[in-house]
Amino acid sequence: MDAYKEHTGRSLASKVKHRFMYALIFTGGRSLAYLFLYIVALFYSLSPAVSAKSRAYIARRFKPNSKWAFFKHTYLLNLTFGRTLVDRAALGILGRTGVSSTEEERELCRKLLAEGKGLILLSAHAGCWQLAVNLLDFLPVKKNVLYYRNPKDNDKTVAEHAGRAAPFAYINPAGPLGGVVEMMAALQRGEVLCAMADRVFGDEKNAVSVSFLGGRIRVPYSFYRLAAATGAPAAVMFFPWEGKGRFSTRTCGVIRVPELGAARENYVPFAQQFVDALEEFVIQYPYQFFNYFDLWENAPYATDHR
Repeated sequence: MDAYKEHTGRSLASKVKHRFMYALIFTGGRSLAYLFLYIVALFYSLSPAVSAKSRAYIARRFKPNSKWAFFKHTYLLNLTFGRTLVDRAALGILGRTGVSSTEEERELCRKLLAEGKGLILLSAHAGCWQLAVNLLDFLPVKKNVLYYRNPKDNDKTVAEHAGRAAPFAYINPAGPLGGVVEMMAALQRGEVLCAMADRVFGDEKNAVSVSFLGGRIRVPYSFYRLAAATGAPAAVMFFPWEGKGRFSTRTCGVIRVPELGAARENYVPFAQQFVDALEEFVIQYPYQFFNYFDLWENAPYATDHR
């Protein structure tokens, strides 16, 4: 698959299967749902079609030398992903989740917002990003999330589980001009813009090539051009899952982009800075990278263990 091919965002599980997991959480809490996940993760890990989705990452990150090693890493990745999804649902259903962030991180965000240019918060499909976006209370301004939801996605959001409005506004990247007008307006109002910077949505012309885990991938550069146009700082932040009902925030640096014009090659160093931080994250948390498709350019990573 080409790295810039649109990822569908469609749920693998049916609506009935989702509702069954939600019922487990409601009746037995996270512990019962976690127990059932061992079976669910095994089922999906044994499926050739599903395991193929993470094959490129498993091969590059772990370099497994046997079919058993490949299966073990696939299973642990799927199990961890399932736990993050259970915790996200549990936040809406049970309303209990633990989050830890340092005072230094909170103070950094406050100082960046005090500049009056807004704040671009860049993360990735890694860790508990789907959960964390609901718990950014240490950011004392309105939050806006760049988010495309496939109509065939069966998974409920935290707000849908809780029966209340989301604590942030959505900006649809499939809307007019890719949501650029809404993003610029939010930053000009001094608000926070949250976005996933590891996946290209739509036209490949919106992407630049950078190095990741020994290969080349394509990632969007529009966030860095947006930072240059508005003067907004971009904070790189990940949210590792730390155990049952717990995650933490990891601020990995601030990217400042001067005005560089329209040429996309000018923004490659800033995209690489983000991806370097992502690579450090997946080295520390190898089973928490959930970009389930082959995002590397050219041929997939060679392996005989298929």
